[in-house]
Amino acid sequence: MNGWQQLSDRFDLLTRREQILILLSGWVALLFVGFVVVIEPTMKDVTSIKRQLVSAANELVSSDNQIAAINRKLNSDPNNDVDKKIERLEQQTDGLNEQLTDRVASLVTPIQMSGLMEEVLRRTTRLKLVSLESQAPVQLINGDDEGYFIHPVQLTLRGRYFDVVNYLEQLEALPVKYYWRSFSYQVDKYPWADITLNVYTLGESKDFIGG
Repeated sequence: MNGWQQLSDRFDLLTRREQILILLSGWVALLFVGFVVVIEPTMKDVTSIKRQLVSAANELVSSDNQIAAINRKLNSDPNNDVDKKIERLEQQTDGLNEQLTDRVASLVTPIQMSGLMEEVLRRTTRLKLVSLESQAPVQLINGDDEGYFIHPVQLTLRGRYFDVVNYLEQLEALPVKYYWRSFSYQVDKYPWADITLNVYTLGESKDFIGG
């Protein structure tokens, strides 16, 4: 009698309840082995595949965002910011040119400069004109012979302090304007002094100031 027959005989001797319990235990054991051998590895594979799908979806979203950003850059004008800066600078330049034009319009003209100072000097007999020189003009902004030029005049006088003050006050009261570059006051023999004035105006021509 083989082992299987012995087990069968022993199973037949058991009560109905014991037989049912043995059968249920056997099925549970089979199901457990099947779960460990087949179902659990399959579930692990499914979980791994889900993770791979989630990772692939994230990469796809990231790629879509990068493509959208690239498309925005391609559709935008790369020179837009530069054009705006140029436009702002041009507006600033126009505003400065208007201010300069208004300022120059209120200045004495280069041709009138020397004669104007001599005319004011004639109003006083207490100052002696030593020299009055129109110096070489200097271009305000280097470049072509265009734009504005600085026209300097150097005036040397001899007299006393208060006579000089009076002369300067008359110059400052003139309806036309000019710029001061330098002023030198050197006492020679008190109360007499030599005074050197350097003033200038602006003009659109580089011709020397007449006078």
